[in-house]
Amino acid sequence: MSLSKRSAYGTALFAFAGAIFCALNATQNLDVICITTGCEIFKDISVFGISLWWFGTALFLTLALLNLLNYQKTALLLALSAVIIDLGFLLLMIFTAPCVPCLAFAAILFVLFFMQCSVLKRPAILVLPILIIWTLLFTPNIFSTINEQIGTWAIYGNQQADVQVFFSPSCTACKSLIPKLSKKDSGNIAYYPIAETDEDIERIFLMQNAINDESSMYVAFNRAIRGTADSISVPLRTRLQLQWNLFRNKSKLASMGVTRIPVLITNGVPSSLLSNEEKQGTKGDELDFNDDFSGCTDDSTEPCE
Repeated sequence: MSLSKRSAYGTALFAFAGAIFCALNATQNLDVICITTGCEIFKDISVFGISLWWFGTALFLTLALLNLLNYQKTALLLALSAVIIDLGFLLLMIFTAPCVPCLAFAAILFVLFFMQCSVLKRPAILVLPILIIWTLLFTPNIFSTINEQIGTWAIYGNQQADVQVFFSPSCTACKSLIPKLSKKDSGNIAYYPIAETDEDIERIFLMQNAINDESSMYVAFNRAIRGTADSISVPLRTRLQLQWNLFRNKSKLASMGVTRIPVLITNGVPSSLLSNEEKQGTKGDELDFNDDFSGCTDDSTEPCE
């Protein structure tokens, strides 16, 4: 068997692997790698009711077949066209959100294009321009994915809580808000500290120690506010770790264009806001963040009204 034929068979095998990858995504058997917000945005995109993943499956199967039947030139033209189309999708993700399976698809497709060029011994003049453009579009998506995975740091509460509160110990409004929220917190609120001054880091350290001792957020916050920051000694390693975690939280707010704290982010709407009439005589117009939250999602079985 000639070297070019072995290369064609290797390219066909790689294309077949790409088809399996797309089919697994189309049947939602690779949801475990959907770790970014872009996955939620792009997973339901379809053409004429057919998932784009099935189109990807057909593309790779066609490339595999063309290589097995010795139609390498046609396969190269198809691979080149697919890469060019996918460049537009990579550009779209830069301005929206990265999707890990989509990035994996882009990488598989580009490697397949490169292998296809190698089979026909095409000169670098064909590969180099595509490589440069592809790298310029692929790299920002990788950094966006890493940035999203860094995430935020909650000093107290579940990361998946319906309410996220960003606060600073030195913020006057926060000193009023946090005790009110945390005094009757039923576990539905996550608290994310922000450091505006060095003293904030020391007070957050006090807060963290109290929470580690199994104190409630209400007790920990009040203990930190009333404590004397001058007498607090934060170990260097702990300080560096705290500064990194607090930087993550501040970066999150900056990415949303937020310039003031406290910040409250809710996942849905507190039921008390929707049913105040039924609660007349009990809470009146009081907003209760410990109530159940209502809202609509892509997976809702009932229509949103």
